[in-house]
Amino acid sequence: MAKAKEVVEKVDDAEIADSKSSIYEVGYIMVPSIPEENLGGEVTSFKDALLEKGVSFISDEYPKMLELAYEMSRSINNKKQKFSYGYFGWVKFETTTTSAKVIKEFLDKNEKLVRYLMIKTIRGNTMSTKRAYGKQDGFKRRPTTKSEESAPINEEVIDKEIDALVV
Repeated sequence: MAKAKEVVEKVDDAEIADSKSSIYEVGYIMVPSIPEENLGGEVTSFKDALLEKGVSFISDEYPKMLELAYEMSRSINNKKQKFSYGYFGWVKFETTTTSAKVIKEFLDKNEKLVRYLMIKTIRGNTMSTKRAYGKQDGFKRRPTTKSEESAPINEEVIDKEIDALVV
């Protein structure tokens, strides 16, 4: 009787884990053979397919044509194709763990994608911002004014200050 209760508790825990919502982000590179005028339709069908799998969108970025850092290959229609350009975009969404597995299978089979990366993330904004000019190691340089730069140096005053410090 104790084993049956234990099994039921494990199944309940597994169902709770599967029904738990998490935040995911998918960065993807679409094949460059898609004409620019058809890209919007492809992105819409990509997002619609994700919606069918039970996602709730948080944010996204429309794909842009980029030169890839290195040549990537992908087998499409049993033919190995190489790509040095692609449309890079990303989408952030909330879904259950079970749906995330289904989405991964969909992304693996999608021949419009050269490559993708699916990560578990947080709801907040995770975009990195560009660093301000002159800011290094958390310190910001103090701007100098012209009055500080153009003031004449008086050696007598400096000598007196040094003597006062030494004594």
